[in-house]
Amino acid sequence: MNKIKKYRIQIFIVISIIVLLLLLLIQIRWISRARSLNEEQFNHRVGLALHESVDEFTKDQQSCEQMRKCMSKSKYDANDSALLELEVSRLDSIIKQQFKNYQIQSPYNIEVLSTEDEQPKSKCFYYSLRKALSHDKAILNVYFQKREKNLMDSMGSMFICSLILIIILCTFFGVTVFSLINDKKILGRTTDLINNIAHEFKTPMATISLASGMLKREKIHSNSDQIMHYSNMIFSENNRLKIQVDQLLKLACMERGELKLNSDQFHLHELMEECSDCISVQLAEKGGSVDFKLEAVNDKICGDRSLIQNVLLNILDNAVKYSDSAPEIKIESKNINGHLYVAISDKGIGMTKEEQNHIFDRYYRASTGDLHDVKGFGIGLSYSKMIIDLHKGKINVLSKKKNGSTFTIVLPSL
Repeated sequence: MNKIKKYRIQIFIVISIIVLLLLLLIQIRWISRARSLNEEQFNHRVGLALHESVDEFTKDQQSCEQMRKCMSKSKYDANDSALLELEVSRLDSIIKQQFKNYQIQSPYNIEVLSTEDEQPKSKCFYYSLRKALSHDKAILNVYFQKREKNLMDSMGSMFICSLILIIILCTFFGVTVFSLINDKKILGRTTDLINNIAHEFKTPMATISLASGMLKREKIHSNSDQIMHYSNMIFSENNRLKIQVDQLLKLACMERGELKLNSDQFHLHELMEECSDCISVQLAEKGGSVDFKLEAVNDKICGDRSLIQNVLLNILDNAVKYSDSAPEIKIESKNINGHLYVAISDKGIGMTKEEQNHIFDRYYRASTGDLHDVKGFGIGLSYSKMIIDLHKGKINVLSKKKNGSTFTIVLPSL
């Protein structure tokens, strides 16, 4: 039962595919059967029309006699050919009228052949003229030029409707399966997000709890340095929680389209240097460095300064977190066609092509073995892309496994 619950979506998809295939087979079989019945009806009507045409032609004894004489000869002269063509034309006019009576509108050709002649290999209607000519030496051959096309045209609306319904059914089924698979991925990532949130909140909450407990001790009250130390711990961890919660709430607002941007005018170079200072402690712990190569002459942009700062901090924070050795970060800028290009490169663990395709997806986190060996919710880059999109900019990544990553941000400059 547990296995069924675990794989219920896969089971549903497999059963749905089987049912869909069966429905398609039934529909194809039904169309094929309808075509066969249509062809049988067509053949029956043609047979009746030819039978009545020959009966009508037989009533004209003179025409029958003329055709009998021509068909009895082994060789035709010019006069015989003209006479035979005239009689065939009379027979054709009778057939045309009978086809009209039986609502047969397909274009056709007729010819009267001798039984000794080689018969056409194409699928034709043959009708013996024994009744009209009193011998078996002549056969009426009727060939429909576009027989298959006319059969399908006669099915017309039925065939088109069936085809449209099949296409609609397959399309909706594909959309449903895609939605199920996508929802399952999002559910898995949401579960990971909840686990990450629980883990991320656990550490600062434990630190706050420990610091609060120490402040309650009487022997700490007389030591101002200790009080300041534990107070700073509480403030720092509380601020960390606030930033994490604020990021989650802003992401939710952006997804609902409720986030309002501030229109600040500021220099991006200054902001990048501030962000570099913010991660200086983390860099110092790992022995890393930041190298600036700011070539942009115009680095002034208009947007929400705090949100752009969050984007830069997210990328720089990832560059530090995803470096096995001392982080080596390079920040470059330049102006191209009225836009400000910023490239943030690192020499970290890099990403595979598959990871690059999903790195900006909501709740996606590249696998690093243990779920919590690298801190984060898996929303930083998704959050960053939404912010850059709101500023009418672009963000891209170029990476190679074990060779680092380069994030490129393009924003309109003033």
